[in-house]
Amino acid sequence: MSLHTHLLAVDLDFTLLNGKREISEENRLAIRRAGEAGIAVVLASGRGAAGMRPFAQVLELDGAMVTCNGALVARRDGTVIEEHLMESERLAKVIDFAQSGGHHLHLYCREEVLMPVHTEWAEIYVHKAKQHPPRAVGWDGMARAAPNKAIIVTSPETVLAIEPAARMLFEEEGAVLLSEPEYLEFVCPWASKATGLAAVANSLGIPRENTAAIGDYYNDLSMIEWAGHSAAVENARPEVKRAAEVVVSAHDENGVAEYIDLLI
Repeated sequence: MSLHTHLLAVDLDFTLLNGKREISEENRLAIRRAGEAGIAVVLASGRGAAGMRPFAQVLELDGAMVTCNGALVARRDGTVIEEHLMESERLAKVIDFAQSGGHHLHLYCREEVLMPVHTEWAEIYVHKAKQHPPRAVGWDGMARAAPNKAIIVTSPETVLAIEPAARMLFEEEGAVLLSEPEYLEFVCPWASKATGLAAVANSLGIPRENTAAIGDYYNDLSMIEWAGHSAAVENARPEVKRAAEVVVSAHDENGVAEYIDLLI
């Protein structure tokens, strides 16, 4: 069944990646088949560019990546297609919220992730994301940064406990996101995976109706609702499943490959 798709956005963690945060051979070969069928595949993640690039290399994808939940859209070689930076006032509020609450904070700045000091949460983050440790710059260094987004890394229970206060801090819809149980994200509310996917589609001259997206978590909702066609993996949150056109197998059961076979 062909859905006349020319561009497919694929979330990484718990969608394309299995429980070991790896790309299965089935999914890798399916993405190759998509390319051979004329479908441009773009990775769309909350991760920064440096954390996404190794996966793009494994998949032999040289085109755009939607990074930082859409705040930075760049090609694998670093060429920027679209970028949104957190304003100084917003950054100051985030830093004060994290520092006063004693929370571990990361700032995503293009090619690197910054933190004020090293804590056990930095180790947990490195283990989860399988990437280099963030660079410690102190709270003053954090205040001087120009990040695309910020995340508090803490326990799932703490994320749920502090989320209401974080949302009260910023009144705009989409300013605070949940991307994993341990992550509370602060982003530019005018940037999302949907705006990132739209930027890639515009750069390639592909109409919205010829795009598709697949994901699992709350930060994937925007692109799933924006794309012409969409899917959620079986392990996705209920809200994501309801928004998606189809539900395919779980991330550990090659749901991305299953969806690609539907598209081509």
